[in-house]
Amino acid sequence: MSTTTLVTVRPRRSLLRTGFFSIALAMVPVFGALYWFSIEHGTWPVVLVVHAILTVLAFAVFCRQTMVHSAVTETELIGNGIFTPMVRVPLSQIASVVLVDTYVGTVPDAVTQLLVRDVEGRRLFRMRGNFYDDGALQKIAAALPVPATVISEPVTLTDFFRSYPGSAYWFEHRPILRVVVFGPALLASLAIAAWVMTILGMPVGI
Repeated sequence: MSTTTLVTVRPRRSLLRTGFFSIALAMVPVFGALYWFSIEHGTWPVVLVVHAILTVLAFAVFCRQTMVHSAVTETELIGNGIFTPMVRVPLSQIASVVLVDTYVGTVPDAVTQLLVRDVEGRRLFRMRGNFYDDGALQKIAAALPVPATVISEPVTLTDFFRSYPGSAYWFEHRPILRVVVFGPALLASLAIAAWVMTILGMPVGI
């Protein structure tokens, strides 16, 4: 049985363009130098393979980003992220909807947060306004069956998390967890870079 989608919002297209051009521009000097060095030593096929793999991965992330959206249907609130699966929240489970302006980092402008909770106050769904056009979160909130509570006075992100326990994602205000997760990824990247440089005969180290 098909359902009717009432509202759909997607992240700002400027984020997509910025991400694409950032990756492309970052690759030019790095692989330009690698190709120049490897052609002289006859190891350019290795660089070509690495370049192709990274290009495919970047294209996969780009394609995935085009699929990111949030929507309200007749029965559900749904949404996904670049690296997260689709979240489906039955409208019948929604007990409260809150729109709160927050100060994120050192940015002077407030960022709207949309928080959807169940009857026990647990987070069911959250959207961050810095990824969407103005008014996008308000459109989602207006399509939900529960009237949204709008907090007019901006608060810090810390106060937001304190006022709404459980609303933070796992990586927010937990720097130790970020180090644990992203540290190995950084080490793996450095190891791969060292491996490629070793194959190319480039000096590794200081």
